[in-house]
Amino acid sequence: MPTENLTAALVERLRRTPPRTGRTEIWDAKVPGLCLRVSASGAASWSLRYRPRNGNGYQRMTLGSLAQMGLADARDRAAKHRVGVADGADPQRERMARRAAAANVLTFDHLAQRYLDEYARPRKASWRNDESYLKRPREQWGERDVQTISRRDAIALLDEMKAAAPVSANRTQSVLVTLFNWAVEDELLSANPLAGMKKRAVEQAKERTLADAEIRVLWRAFEAAAGTSEDVAAALQAILLTGQRPGEVAGATQAELVDLEDTQAARWEIPAGRMKARRAHVAPLAPMARRLFLTAVARRRAQEDAAGVFASRFLSRATLARHSLSQAFKRIIRQMKIAGPDAEAIRSLKENPPTPHDLRRTCATGLAALGVVREDRLAVLAHVTGDVHGAVYDKYERLKEKRSALARWERHLAKILGQSEPSAAVVPMRRRP
Repeated sequence: MPTENLTAALVERLRRTPPRTGRTEIWDAKVPGLCLRVSASGAASWSLRYRPRNGNGYQRMTLGSLAQMGLADARDRAAKHRVGVADGADPQRERMARRAAAANVLTFDHLAQRYLDEYARPRKASWRNDESYLKRPREQWGERDVQTISRRDAIALLDEMKAAAPVSANRTQSVLVTLFNWAVEDELLSANPLAGMKKRAVEQAKERTLADAEIRVLWRAFEAAAGTSEDVAAALQAILLTGQRPGEVAGATQAELVDLEDTQAARWEIPAGRMKARRAHVAPLAPMARRLFLTAVARRRAQEDAAGVFASRFLSRATLARHSLSQAFKRIIRQMKIAGPDAEAIRSLKENPPTPHDLRRTCATGLAALGVVREDRLAVLAHVTGDVHGAVYDKYERLKEKRSALARWERHLAKILGQSEPSAAVVPMRRRP
């Protein structure tokens, strides 16, 4: 993505020498987000890429063709839109909404936003995942009349996605099926174009757990916070220590931590709205986890008065984004060198990279190996049993049993890490430069 200090002469030269194939994009160094696109056909246009404050991810809007608008006018228009974005506007979505209203049609983009606002957000703790999986369909179908989207359109989109990301293709398909079913139920559509469609991609069941040597290598990398921030490293450790879902850990707030100073009563009370099953969950904090959360909170309070436990690099966020954990995990493993006594463990991590969710699976598997009974393991993981008794009538939190199970797990981890006391193995709080 080349960035240039664009001048009128440079723009003219780019127009006169289009690429032989495809399209060239040159980004302006003076106005962030302003881009000149020149295609092999010689067509050239200006666009603006921006990130709205509503958290819908990056958006891109066309400003006009180069034939109609010179560099100075393009910069002026882009700068005005950026001022609006800073004040909370989303010019591309607003433009699409105006076009849809003028045509009196329901566009896919409008339908997707209604689905997120009216169905996913109120009902699903993972609604942001739905929002993420809908980005590709919204880019491709955004301004189309939703009535014109066919089964063949969906197949073409999903098959294109599965070539590079089969799991994402299947998750996108699941979200689209839910979206269209909701639209049919609310009489916005007469039929679901994806009804009865089998998953387009073949997935392998995830079974990855970490061996003891891999845990040691990763823990040292987390302690060093190599390639990431202390907060992200601590959040990854917290997943392994507590067995909670990555999204639940990333979104942890200080208000959810109770009796943190009490070694016998420290716990993390996750509200129903943040849980996958929409059922409040209490995770006891054994010594290592308690000290880790104490350190994270102290670090956060020293930096700023914030509600979250683990800080995000994005100033607009109070807590970590779930995808930040995945990205950091990849960076940490990528930066490892296959050398020394841990070479085999590092090679294994590189050849079969784990994900943050695999840390949770490692905790669950470790509890089973330690002889923790199934009911207590399910309680630690916040898995609701499928029968009526477990889902509706059994409200016992099993707090004592969960605390005992996680304490056993931490003692096991301490042995793996060569620690005499579980409470000693904590990410140290370092001074920031």
